[in-house]
Amino acid sequence: MSKPRLTYFAGRGFAEVTRLALNAAQIEYDDVYLRTREEFLQLITDGKLMFKQVPLLEIDGKNLIGSECVLRYVCNKAKLQGKSDDDQSKIEMLSMGARDMLKGGFSGAKFQATPEKEEEMLQSAAKQCKDRYLPVFEKVLGENKSGFLVGDSLTMADLMFFDGLSYVNEIPKIKSLLDDFPNCKAFIVHFSSQPGIKEYLASPRRHPPPNDEYVRGVRKVLNPPSS
Repeated sequence: MSKPRLTYFAGRGFAEVTRLALNAAQIEYDDVYLRTREEFLQLITDGKLMFKQVPLLEIDGKNLIGSECVLRYVCNKAKLQGKSDDDQSKIEMLSMGARDMLKGGFSGAKFQATPEKEEEMLQSAAKQCKDRYLPVFEKVLGENKSGFLVGDSLTMADLMFFDGLSYVNEIPKIKSLLDDFPNCKAFIVHFSSQPGIKEYLASPRRHPPPNDEYVRGVRKVLNPPSS
């Protein structure tokens, strides 16, 4: 059986939570980084991108696209979806909140047209995170006591929450947000120590939050050349 291949840009973006899932499940895979627009167009020509989007996970003879579809496939395969229907519903709700927290602007701020707009988006995301999302996760972690969000083992909700929370923890100007949320800070330490995750986070395969070089690379691949 061939090793799974995850195709995306050389950065976190929409592929990162799947990388976390693959490493948590200790599934060996190859990272394939798109560097040119021609590589992207070739995937479309080859019929691998149903809606002309990445990430693309080639696994078990399938070409899977859509970040959440890809993530759920890996989580189902690795049994990271909870042990009961009740757990599953909690996982889905918390995953939705974690997704919305990240989409609020942490990953997209660098793509804004000006530094002023970037800062505005980042601060808006930080305020929403502090007021709307972190209090919920802080309460859930305080009630569950296991160090995980649901049950006593790692699930998709933990993966999605860490993906968003790590931006807050790694962007210096907003890191102080976590000072009011000790359970969330403890979660970062606990999650980061899990088998597979610990090794991945310490490896060169783990990318930093988006920077200017990453933004240029994404735009080079996705935007057709001007005539």
